[in-house]
Amino acid sequence: MNRLPQPFWIGLSVVALSIFFSRLSPRFLSGENIVNIMDQSSINIVVAVGMTLVIASAGIDLSAGGNVAVCGIVIASTIKAGFGVVPTVVVALLTGAILGLLNALLVVKLKINPFMATLAMMSVLGGGALIVTQGIPIYGFSPDFSWIGRGKVAGFPVSVLVCAVVVSAGVFLTRFTRLGIYVAALGGNEEALRRNGVSAHLYKSALYVLCGACAAIASVILTSKLNSAEPLAGAMVEMNAIATVVLGGTKIRGGFARIEGTLLAGILMGVIRNGLVLAGISSYYQQFVTGFIILAAIIVSERSKEEKGRKK
Repeated sequence: MNRLPQPFWIGLSVVALSIFFSRLSPRFLSGENIVNIMDQSSINIVVAVGMTLVIASAGIDLSAGGNVAVCGIVIASTIKAGFGVVPTVVVALLTGAILGLLNALLVVKLKINPFMATLAMMSVLGGGALIVTQGIPIYGFSPDFSWIGRGKVAGFPVSVLVCAVVVSAGVFLTRFTRLGIYVAALGGNEEALRRNGVSAHLYKSALYVLCGACAAIASVILTSKLNSAEPLAGAMVEMNAIATVVLGGTKIRGGFARIEGTLLAGILMGVIRNGLVLAGISSYYQQFVTGFIILAAIIVSERSKEEKGRKK
């Protein structure tokens, strides 16, 4: 008898926790709060989509939070220089992609372990953001830019619509493109891919660039929502994204990308955070819960892999 897919259990958990939190706070299931959960989850989900691609290829990007912080500073500088919203967003996306490319060069060209390479980049980017700003947030952006994080279209926050586009693009990429096929191959057997004449380095680099671009999109949403560029805005961003990816069913050792699972896991994380706040539980517990989720998801993932190995 085949096991039910992991997204099913995640969806069931969302329903169960929603019922639980609605008992603690009648406001939880209100239409306004549901939209609020979607809005709050959008940043994490956007970063997690890019992280899904990298983790599925047996890599990791611990610099995503630093990327978000640096892109926020670039956004602030561009706006203060008098540029409009569109050029500012384009510059932010290019910045994120370039930072992703730097990660790729460290991993692909210099052959540094992805964990160590992106850990170093996390410190470089986070420290750089603090040095440039002296730890002081940059405030005061135009209403047009703030609309990205605070505006609505047909009753839905713009951030949620942007998130939907990113998720849809991720699903399309993993299911219907050559890069999507190679994502799993890179995580499963990179050497076999090379022997078949595929430029594994090129495709792996593309994944880090896409991950960097997703971090930049998240930075645009976050910076416009806060109406300021915070040098510490990226704190815990990468950990939340990794937790979301692993919880969503993408194996930490790579070989399979599940964007749909990432989406559901991102919603689950949003439900937990929002429910804890409405229940009056200290925000300190959110980090504890996130760490516990990462640990539990990795244990389940590893045990599942061991069981498959025994069956073979």
